[in-house]
Amino acid sequence: MSTDKPTLVNRDAKVVIRPWTGSNEPVPIVSASGCTVTDEDGRTFLDFTSGYFVNQAGHCHPNIVEAATAQLKAVTQVSGRHTTPPVVDLAERLTEAAPDPISRIFFTTGGSESNENAVKMARQTSGKTDILCIDNAYHGLTGGVLGGCSAPKYRATSGLPDDEVVRRFFRIPAPYCYRCPKQNDCATQCLDGVEATVEARPETAALLAEPVQAVGGIVPPEAWWTRLDGIRKKHRLLLVLDEIQTGLGRTGTMFAAEHYGLEPDILTVGKGISGGVGALAGVMASDAIASEYYGGTTPTSAGNAVSAAAGAALFDTIVSEGLLANCSAMGRYFTEAVEALDDPWVGDVRFKGLLGGVELVSDRESREVLPGELVGQVKETLFGEGMLLTVSGPHKNVLRLQPPLSITSKQLDSFVDALKRTLEITRSTAG
Repeated sequence: MSTDKPTLVNRDAKVVIRPWTGSNEPVPIVSASGCTVTDEDGRTFLDFTSGYFVNQAGHCHPNIVEAATAQLKAVTQVSGRHTTPPVVDLAERLTEAAPDPISRIFFTTGGSESNENAVKMARQTSGKTDILCIDNAYHGLTGGVLGGCSAPKYRATSGLPDDEVVRRFFRIPAPYCYRCPKQNDCATQCLDGVEATVEARPETAALLAEPVQAVGGIVPPEAWWTRLDGIRKKHRLLLVLDEIQTGLGRTGTMFAAEHYGLEPDILTVGKGISGGVGALAGVMASDAIASEYYGGTTPTSAGNAVSAAAGAALFDTIVSEGLLANCSAMGRYFTEAVEALDDPWVGDVRFKGLLGGVELVSDRESREVLPGELVGQVKETLFGEGMLLTVSGPHKNVLRLQPPLSITSKQLDSFVDALKRTLEITRSTAG
């Protein structure tokens, strides 16, 4: 009988449900620091997922660890009926940084939960039921907002007929500029039919949208948002911005709304707001909307004091370490470095700050999508090179790259060098 100790992955496989993993996943991570993680065999990886887009300042940042540790010795968790100093501290920081007219926050424990409450707020405020979304959107996998998710395979997880899932949600085209036939003559033609679409749904309460779409890194032109915002104002739709992935510095500003001058009525936050400590998210709103909102009750662990203390420390760290400026600079550096490879499989490189990715194609002129098996090989080879990343996008051919905001040019150079080798190797083996 073997006396070998079971690996962490084997133990995990017996007891943990993981419906959403790919090749070489899960990685058995036993330690992490900054932009790197280390597995149980001692292999170190550059983490271009930021712990699934939550460790804005990097893994285990000492400022965040210190704040969370100190709070553990004071107060950990209280009822949502009560408050603690770190909850108020974080709420003040978030509302001060948010665009007008946002002034208050309802804490939750995750992004999907935040969007659920945001939709409830919009419906309560407007007295209407329907929600306008954008193609390629991702707003969560819980029942209430699943209809706002563009991917049919995700909506199918509800176990309900698709027409029931999407009944109160409808969509307009995404500003996928790279594949737009009017790319060189853009007059936001993709929005031409939007007014008619909205007029056909008079019970529409709000526009729910990400300022920049994290899935595939779809970055709208400023003119697109200007025109869409004008349409939704004309038809008196509330603006609900999903900043769960774009918020807290990810695009080079504290909130991505700043890039477009947007003034949301409701704004959702999550993922990065606790610096990677615990589950923390929230719905932010104007006084007018917040004062009338009835949620029934609050999520049990919403506004956890330890997570909030870590979140306040994250805010201070972003400012003191200049992470917004670094994010913008490294996003530009990353873009230029990948473009300089001039690789025939690199179709588009797009970043807003450090949110974005590299779209892979078989042919740059025709922009034919690189087949999925080859995209998978690229991801696997990069894993062998010590790079953790995911693949996303409307055609599942975008290397999704969202490292911590503290990433350095040297670390990005390591990735670009690995990408160069990987593409050459994959192309040669593909014949």
